[in-house]
Amino acid sequence: MSSRRSARFYLAAVAVVGVMVSASGCGGGGERGEVVRFGFAAPVEQYIGSETLRGAQLALERVNADNGIRGRTLELVAVTDSANPERAVRVAESFYTDESVVAVIGHVNSGATLAAVTIYNRGLAAVSPTATSPEISGAGPWIFRVCSSDAANSAGLARFALRELGSRAAILYANEPYGRGLREGFALAYAAGGGTLLEEYPYIEGRTTDFEPYLLGIQGARPDLIFVAGLDISAGPIIRQARALGITVPFIGGDGILGLAGLDPVYDGTYVGLLYHPDAPGATGQQFVEAYRRAHGGQPDHFAALGYDAVLLVAEAVREVGFDRARIRDYLEEVGTSRDAFRGVSGLVAFDENGDPLEKSFAVGRIAGEAIELISIEGGS
Repeated sequence: MSSRRSARFYLAAVAVVGVMVSASGCGGGGERGEVVRFGFAAPVEQYIGSETLRGAQLALERVNADNGIRGRTLELVAVTDSANPERAVRVAESFYTDESVVAVIGHVNSGATLAAVTIYNRGLAAVSPTATSPEISGAGPWIFRVCSSDAANSAGLARFALRELGSRAAILYANEPYGRGLREGFALAYAAGGGTLLEEYPYIEGRTTDFEPYLLGIQGARPDLIFVAGLDISAGPIIRQARALGITVPFIGGDGILGLAGLDPVYDGTYVGLLYHPDAPGATGQQFVEAYRRAHGGQPDHFAALGYDAVLLVAEAVREVGFDRARIRDYLEEVGTSRDAFRGVSGLVAFDENGDPLEKSFAVGRIAGEAIELISIEGGS
């Protein structure tokens, strides 16, 4: 079994448990004991969650090997939200009411993040590693992310598609925040660049299983490429069914389809958006790459890298200002303005007024067996 396939069933050394709920509603956070705790929320039973948790765990090990934070051991309270908005709210509430949790790493899906923001905006900073929906910009003063918005990422994908794949595109998109944001950004940039959008169809992520009617319509339109705005859960069946129908044009998608690598040769040649690649010029963090290879084998992808960066950024904040939740939030708001930008393995993090990172790295890769080949750098730090 490949390292990517086994990641789908990975349970980190951090136990995936229900959090301990404090009787206090707000709390200053982390004032008790010899540990400091970060919440971690992700669908750990899915590829995106398990890989992000792998990166977060490696960051935790690095922090603790360096004497922890102010002499305290760092712990992750990792809880699955199953990419379900209702569960995400419950997870956020449990973190908020647990005074030992000083900040949250998560959520990793856009829909879960958007559902939980009302809880975090009561007074607990949440730093998402991978939630890319444009709807998250301006979600509130306690919400940050180390990944760039799909408003920027999808434009990079559209430019690449026009330059390298062709000027006639069809789109299949998940009808939820991540899919809609990716689809909108791609469509606007592709059309602005002179491309023609022939057909587009929405689907329900993880519930739509028969894509043949959509694909037959696309086949009749004869596009140069098909853009899939969604996760690997649905992108996999879409590509398999398309190939069975004799559709041979290239597929391209965002970071949500990274989990297809190494699953089946039918996915080889699929283009994916990348927020990190260890072979990118100027890439930093060989310590991270080597730690990942020792622990899991193979190359880390950007889910792991972004999880790693999110933990180290928040650890730096706590190291500087202590265990008070409000002071941690204030520190994060100043990163890249009155404080130095954070240099992560996925590039520089300098927050704008919306808690979004400015000019993050973005590239395009191509699935080749278990690997993702770096094809094009589309800009960023």
